[in-house]
Amino acid sequence: MSQINMSQIQKKTAVVGHFDTHGVVAAYLASRAYNAVEVYANYPQTSPESLVTTLQNLYAAARERLNIVVVDVPIDLKNPVGFVQGLEQLSALHDITLIDHHESSLRFSNQFRNVRFVYVGPAALTLNMMLLSQIQNASDTDRLLAVVGAVGDRDPEVIRQGLFNTEIQAVADGLDVMVREKDGALRTLRALLQDPRSVVEQAKARAAEIPVAAPREKIGVVCVADGLLQEAWGPKSLEKLAFQQGCWYATGVSRDPRTGQYVVRAILRWDVAARYTNLPMPRDIMARLYPARSIIGHPAAPTVAATTEEEAREMCLRIARALADETSRFASPSTLRFINEYEVGRVLAEVLLKIEQALEKIDRVLENQTRMYSEYLDLKRRQVQLLEQASQSQQQRTVRYD
Repeated sequence: MSQINMSQIQKKTAVVGHFDTHGVVAAYLASRAYNAVEVYANYPQTSPESLVTTLQNLYAAARERLNIVVVDVPIDLKNPVGFVQGLEQLSALHDITLIDHHESSLRFSNQFRNVRFVYVGPAALTLNMMLLSQIQNASDTDRLLAVVGAVGDRDPEVIRQGLFNTEIQAVADGLDVMVREKDGALRTLRALLQDPRSVVEQAKARAAEIPVAAPREKIGVVCVADGLLQEAWGPKSLEKLAFQQGCWYATGVSRDPRTGQYVVRAILRWDVAARYTNLPMPRDIMARLYPARSIIGHPAAPTVAATTEEEAREMCLRIARALADETSRFASPSTLRFINEYEVGRVLAEVLLKIEQALEKIDRVLENQTRMYSEYLDLKRRQVQLLEQASQSQQQRTVRYD
């Protein structure tokens, strides 16, 4: 693995990024760092499977030799040989630098000969911070976006470094909405390069559009959604519900409008999973309860199909109870207080008020103790005086007797 040599990047630079939130943010940071004259990120063109073809279509006929920087696109594990060979062939026309944080890419990185492969990971945050360090006069917005991009990848390093807050989550959610629209990745990337602060504000507004599921009940650290989730927003609306209710998990039911099939969803909040790595995964719980059914999706946000709405409701509650039971073995909810992250300011104010009240009580106790001790000293001084007077009287009587 080679390191980036800034003296090598003298030609006109084109930056190509993955099409998700992290890929778009990483492409923005790389474009700023290397003064790119052209940028590209889009679905599905910049997926690992399509990257080689996309680069050939974009740059094979370019009149001058370019420096092409590819960020956050892992090696295609379905066809790693074709991925490596395709980039190697293109390197005869242009300088290719592949910057990635996915550990899966390391398995084939030594097969590159002319392509510069730079591994900066495994955390998405590590890659972003490296790119940020290359930007001259980086702004506060650049620094914010570096963290936002990592949150888009659900990077636990953000939690470990204490960089997470609800504003960053909102920006990441909004950007995720924006990049998932048709041609959204490219449109968002170009907008970031024109006015990043405006895009951040737009992302916050788009995050507010994500519908939050209505809560039905809480079972331990699990919130069960009421009604039907909007199919297009299922996982996001559930996670938003979990954040607002201060829960670790959320479960709910949605209905596919095309097939009419009912689907049960469950999610584990990504920031909770980052803090407590041994928590049970929803997919594992589903697989144990319904071993004969097909379960799809990420382990922290899986879905399982039901035959009727009534069955889906029963499955949803059963999964919620199992998650609550499994989690109680990890940490008893009775010993924990789950704070709604959107009300953390109010909760902290309540805590500070209680501390202040407790300190006032301590002050009163100390004042009483000081007063009582002073009275005690006065009494002891009076006793000493009386003893001295009694002793003097006794001596006078003894002298007269003699």
